[in-house]
Amino acid sequence: MLKSITLPETATADDCARAVLEAWPDNLVVHLAGLKPEQDLREFYGAMFDKIGHAEPLAEDATVGDRNSQRTGEVWMQVRYDPSIPDAYRHSANPQPLHTDGSYIPGFPNAGFLACKAMPKSGGATTFIAGKDVVAALQSEAPDLYERLLAVDIPHARSGDRRVAPFLRFEDDQPVLNWNYYCVDMEADAEVLGLRQTLFDFLDSSPMVAERLQRVKLSPGEAVLWKDDRLLHGRDGFDPEIVSDRFLWKAQVQVEA
Repeated sequence: MLKSITLPETATADDCARAVLEAWPDNLVVHLAGLKPEQDLREFYGAMFDKIGHAEPLAEDATVGDRNSQRTGEVWMQVRYDPSIPDAYRHSANPQPLHTDGSYIPGFPNAGFLACKAMPKSGGATTFIAGKDVVAALQSEAPDLYERLLAVDIPHARSGDRRVAPFLRFEDDQPVLNWNYYCVDMEADAEVLGLRQTLFDFLDSSPMVAERLQRVKLSPGEAVLWKDDRLLHGRDGFDPEIVSDRFLWKAQVQVEA
C-alpha cells in the first residue's frame, strides 16, 4: 500500500522519477523521503513530473471568489496554515476528513501530490487508507451501508465542475472511490443527502478505518504521491505556532506508468 523510499539529500529530479516509476505499479502511496532540494520545490518536482507523466492545471485559490470560481488555471496550489483564510481546510489546523480530490472533476488525473516546505512539530501528517480496507470495514461493520454505496450515484459539484458517480465501484476487481463530504451537491435528493451524512459518520467513527489508517508526516523537501481514486486521504490536526507553520505545495498529476 505505502512505499517509503529514502533518497540522498542531493538526489536529482531524474532520481526521483526513477524511484516513482519503479514503485508506482505495486503501491498506492509513494513517499520520497530524505530529500533536501536546493532549488524551489515547484521547479524541482515539476521536472520530475515531466519524467513520469504530466501535471494538470487544476489549482484553486480559496482567497478568490466563492467555491464556484476559485480555479486559477495553474498547476501548483498552497496547502498552508493561515487562520486569516476562513472555511478552507487547506488553510486550517483542523483534522481533515477522508476524501478523494477528484470527486467533482470528470477525467481527473490519477495522482495527487504534496511537497513539503514546512511542517509543525506536533501533528499534521497526511493520512491514507486503501480502498480495499474501506471495503473491508464497510462489509464488516455496516453491510447495509455497503450495499447502498454500490447502488446510489452521488453528485459532487464545485468550481464549475460536476461529477456523478457512486462512492464505490470496482474496476478489474479493484475498488475505485469517489468522495468528498463537503463537495456533495446540496441540491441532491433526500436519499443522497442522508447517505452523505451516514457515510461521513461511518468514516469518522469506524474502529476498522481508524485501525487501518497509515500516516506520512513529511519533512521539508520531501514529497508524497498517491493514487487518488484507489484510496481515501485526509490529515491529522496540528498545533501551529506561526502562520505557514505547515506549508505544502500541492499538484494533480497524471502518472504514465
